[in-house]
Amino acid sequence: MVMNMWKNKFSILIAIAILGSCIGAGAAQAQEGMGPPPGGPMGGPPPGGMMGGPPPVPPPLMMALRAANLTADQQKQVHDIMESSRTSTASQTEQMHSIRDQIADKLLSAGSISASDLAPLLAQQSTLQQQLDTQMISTAIQIRGVLTSDQLSKVADVHTKLKQIHSQIDAILGPPNAPPAP
Repeated sequence: MVMNMWKNKFSILIAIAILGSCIGAGAAQAQEGMGPPPGGPMGGPPPGGMMGGPPPVPPPLMMALRAANLTADQQKQVHDIMESSRTSTASQTEQMHSIRDQIADKLLSAGSISASDLAPLLAQQSTLQQQLDTQMISTAIQIRGVLTSDQLSKVADVHTKLKQIHSQIDAILGPPNAPPAP
């Protein structure tokens, strides 16, 4: 069971890496001369994303934004919106890390432990996750408001193509929750 979970997660990571490589190559050509895309270096997760905390917007939006050909002014607006979001969620992100550390400490300590021992921490984690998710959606809506209708159309087209690629990956590797191939 645990092995299947890790195998599925590994398959997803490989699919994301392949997808990111494909998108990155196409977006790099589309953004030639535009300067760095929004997000982190080379259009990767923004600082604070992945291991440093939740990304300020859903990752599919960040990938699709690369196709929008943002103007310099729009890039600054997007950057300012994301920085504001990161600043406003910094405390919650720190709390989330603390809770996860406490859960890990309890699970990996000597002695017995039950679900009821972790319930208060899980409740706190759930509340914080809801707050972070709400902020992420708010940030995404603000960023969407920066785009022109033509840019929104391009972003929607990229999103559709990404979903098609994801479906193709699922057809090759099987869906994330599928049992491993024999």
